[in-house]
Amino acid sequence: MMLELMRAEGLKLKLLCRWMPVIQGIILISMTALEWYLYFRQGPGGIYAGFAVMYMFLSFVFLLGITLLASIMAGTEHETKAWKQLLAMPVPKASVYLAKLVWILVLQVCAALITIMGMCLIWVLYSNEPIPWGIMILQPLFACLSTLPMMAIQLWQSTVFSNQALPLTLGIFGSISSLFLARSNSYIIQILPWSYPALSSPLIPGHMQWIGISLGVGGILSVLGALLFARREFE
Repeated sequence: MMLELMRAEGLKLKLLCRWMPVIQGIILISMTALEWYLYFRQGPGGIYAGFAVMYMFLSFVFLLGITLLASIMAGTEHETKAWKQLLAMPVPKASVYLAKLVWILVLQVCAALITIMGMCLIWVLYSNEPIPWGIMILQPLFACLSTLPMMAIQLWQSTVFSNQALPLTLGIFGSISSLFLARSNSYIIQILPWSYPALSSPLIPGHMQWIGISLGVGGILSVLGALLFARREFE
């Protein structure tokens, strides 16, 4: 049943949603390459400084993509007033919510894979050194997995509000805030979900604990969001 729901949700995806991973990958790769080429390549880090530059933008690009995807996917149902018809189907309401959430995760994993391929290409063009596969693969994937709490938050907001202005505003504000929150020395600020993608980087000591926290919080919020969605009555 879940696979059928996933298939149905996939068919409903707008073209922008399908292209979102490519757009995110291009933006992230371009920003990283440009900043590295202009300001960081002459430093002591050399080509490896690219990972520090990527770290600067990863959370922003992923969280912004999640915000847009959640808003578009839920907004389509609001605009067409299809929620009531969709939830009248003989499937658990929570499964409908989770199917949308899984699609956002799948699209973000695709964005991470595109980023990895793009960064590998840049590495080959600018360096004769062997590609450091560990950090090359783990940095984007860890950042992607650590956005699960925000996927749950943004999708729930987008399903609750028919006007997507508020979810978009909060999501964009959170995306920008993620550039700074992880750099705070306050643990209270660091435990906010917007900090997780940056804190999960292999460049940060103790990053594995933040990945565990992200997955745990993301799982709880996903289940909670699905339960609240199942109890909601749509017009």
